[in-house]
Formats: sequence, structure tokens, C-alpha cells
Amino acid sequence: MDMTTDIQLAGDINWRNHDRFGYQRLTRAVYGRLPDLSAMTQWQAQRTRFLAHTRAVMATLQGHDAVLYGVTALQVLQVPLPVSLQDWDRCHVLVPAEVRRPERRGVVAHSTQERSAAWATREGLPVLHPVDHWLQLRGTDDELVEVADGLVRRQHPLIKIDDFRQRLDDLSGRAGVQTGRRLLKMVIPGTDSLYETRTRLLIVHAGLPTPVVNYRVMCRSGVVYLLDMAYPFEKVAVEYDGAGHVGNRTQMENDAQRRRDLQDEGWLIITVTAQDMGDPAPFIRSLEEALILRRAMR
Repeated sequence: MDMTTDIQLAGDINWRNHDRFGYQRLTRAVYGRLPDLSAMTQWQAQRTRFLAHTRAVMATLQGHDAVLYGVTALQVLQVPLPVSLQDWDRCHVLVPAEVRRPERRGVVAHSTQERSAAWATREGLPVLHPVDHWLQLRGTDDELVEVADGLVRRQHPLIKIDDFRQRLDDLSGRAGVQTGRRLLKMVIPGTDSLYETRTRLLIVHAGLPTPVVNYRVMCRSGVVYLLDMAYPFEKVAVEYDGAGHVGNRTQMENDAQRRRDLQDEGWLIITVTAQDMGDPAPFIRSLEEALILRRAMR
């Protein structure tokens, strides 16, 4: 739903009558009509409230060359973020130094000496180049790689890896660019989820070779499967199982057929779960032993 048509600055709609007209207070002196949140999933409702609040804040900054900043922009762009980096309750904005920074509850204002021309408009909101927002994050190296993978993901990537590298060159000399260049060496285009990246980093940190992501396997059944992570020479694959299909009988049957097809092609599938992520040593040991055994058999 396009919330931009539902945003109202204080006027005919105000703090006295907004309830009567079906509006909610989104930020000081800004009101909006939200769709029925009860008909949405928890994530959809969270995102709807977040976008409504973000649009309300930006409505108060019209004409001031304000753009979204950091985590807020990445969430608008639907880039997956580790939980520790998410911020659904506050709107981060960037305003020119000569503009008085807004002081509002739920707003974090940042100032810049440079004019920040918007790279694009998403959801009716101005954002900078995705790499600019990535550099503004404050996370661990692994968290930043997880987010960067999301920028160059397999489905609907925001940018290509060459664009990523070029933008870092364009920003040369700015804070964080050197770190960005170092971390870019660990970024791999074509991933499908933050958890797949997290699994890959565990493997690499353990000293094992970097697997190929989303490796295509044509089975004799005629079906092509994508393996989350694969070692083609050894025919060993690693797949993250988020258990989202538990209870879905059709999906479980499809998964079983997929596993049989891949086994018929000689693939050994090692499944990783959220529990394994908390204590990766047994999983890493199994993977290492599988790679050693398969290499010996070649």
C-alpha cells in the first residue's frame, strides 16, 4: 500500500481529531492512515509501521535536501541485516550542515558538509548509493560481509560487484573506505541469504577452502538444482536449513526427492542448522573429514 497518500501534516488533521478520522500519530504533527496490520505477518506489520514513520519524518524535511541514512536506507532497500544492526524504531536521516538537525523522538539526525544527491528513490523515499549506507554501518567484519553479500545477491541484486568496487574508488579518502576494500575481498556475488553467508564465513575462518555459492547441478532426472555452497571436485555440498518448511508436507517431499537426485549424482550433502551455528566445531569437523575422504577417492 502506498502510504504517501495517507500522510497528513498537522492542519485539518491534528492531535484533537486524528482518531475520529482514522489517522494515527506517526511523529510530531504528522498523521497517517495505516492498513489493517492484523491481516499481515509480523514482518509485514513491522515494515509497514517502519515505512509509515520514515515517510512521516521525511515529510517534515521536505525542501531541505535530506536523505535517508545508514540502516534506515538499507531497510527501505530491503537489504537483509543481522539482528544486531537492525533498527525498526528510529529513522536515521542525513541533512546538510546548514540545515538545523531535527530533534524528534524516534529520529537520529546526521550532518554532512557535502551535498548528498539521492542515488534512487525507493518506496517514495530518497536513498544514497547502497555502498555509502553500507560504510555507515557499525558492525563486526563478518556482519558487514553478510550485508555486502546482500547488496550483490543472486535475486534482485542492488548493484554488481564491479559497481561496489567502483563506488569505493569514488569515495577514496573517506572514513571506512580502506576497511571496505579489505572486506570486499570476502564478498561473493550470487548468495541467497544472510545465513548462507554466515555459514560460508565459518567455513573460511576454520581454514577450509572457500566453497562455490549457488552451484548448479544438472541431474539425470532432468532437474537442475542450486546448491547453497559446493566443492565441485569433491562433490561435497553444504546447505543451510532454516527449517522454514517444517510441517509443509509437499515441501518436505520435494526436499527428499531433491536429496535423492543429488545422491544419485554422487553428491554428499552436509546440512547446517541454526543450532550448528552456535557450536560450529562438529559441523566443521564433518566437512573437513568429508573433503579429505572425497579427495582421497579421486
